[in-house]
Amino acid sequence: MPKTEEKQSQYCFQLGQLSVDAQVEGQKKRTFSGVAYSGEVITDHWYWKQVIFDLDSMQVKGRIPALLEHSSYQRAGAIESHSISHESGLTVNGILLSNEFGTQVAKDSDDGFPWQMSVRIEPASIDEIQAGNTVNVNGKLLHGPITVFRGGRIREVSFCALGADENTMAVAASHNPNNPQEDTNVTELEQLKAANQQLTTERDNAVNELKKFQADKRSDDISALEKELKTQFSAEDKTVYTAMDDASFSFTVKQLRQFSVKNIPANNGTSNLFTHQAKADGNSEKQTFGAGSLVEQAKQRK
Repeated sequence: MPKTEEKQSQYCFQLGQLSVDAQVEGQKKRTFSGVAYSGEVITDHWYWKQVIFDLDSMQVKGRIPALLEHSSYQRAGAIESHSISHESGLTVNGILLSNEFGTQVAKDSDDGFPWQMSVRIEPASIDEIQAGNTVNVNGKLLHGPITVFRGGRIREVSFCALGADENTMAVAASHNPNNPQEDTNVTELEQLKAANQQLTTERDNAVNELKKFQADKRSDDISALEKELKTQFSAEDKTVYTAMDDASFSFTVKQLRQFSVKNIPANNGTSNLFTHQAKADGNSEKQTFGAGSLVEQAKQRK
């Protein structure tokens, strides 16, 4: 068995049966319940041989996904609540989704199909009890050799079609035991998708930061220009200046500086009047430009 598949499948255990509740009138979601783990020793596991989960240190945090055949692409429901005790083990209650996989589980159950529960559990630590030694777990005195999972965290539970079997290797393989490459391919694809999503997020964040920097700089440049020209641009003018690319804005600033006259009264940057004294053929001629933005007046001067 390839290492990638083995690493995933060695923590999958077929443990009990699930009961899908009948449809209740007025209730949108179908519910299910079952014993996820009884607290007993699991025997003849393909990897661990004999293994037991320490219920006292078991971790079940938040809502646990309920999948179909351990496939993250086949999401069937979620565990909503649970209880843990030495007497009843780990029992769970959950809801089925209204998608095709949740509907499939409900329909097959209504038709009498005996869904089995498989649990994926990842331990915080593993104790290997050698032959001749004993250990007390879940209120039971056990003799080695036996493996003890402590601090086991339930990652997901799955609806499985295969019936209970002392040789759990086929169930632990998660998908198709005759095609060990399948799980490896799925895992690598998920990793590539996650990496691609991370790169996309980082790119978008960088683009947004650059846009904010450019917008802040343009706003500062406009404010500085107002002080320099001793004027106040209108909101409409500022919108136009902000939307300009760097080359257009640079040209506009140049024109505004060239044709501006110091101490000319300004009315929100849109009704400035330029008065120019020009001498032609020795005669003095006064020219007055009409109202308009500084840019429009600069064009008129040309």
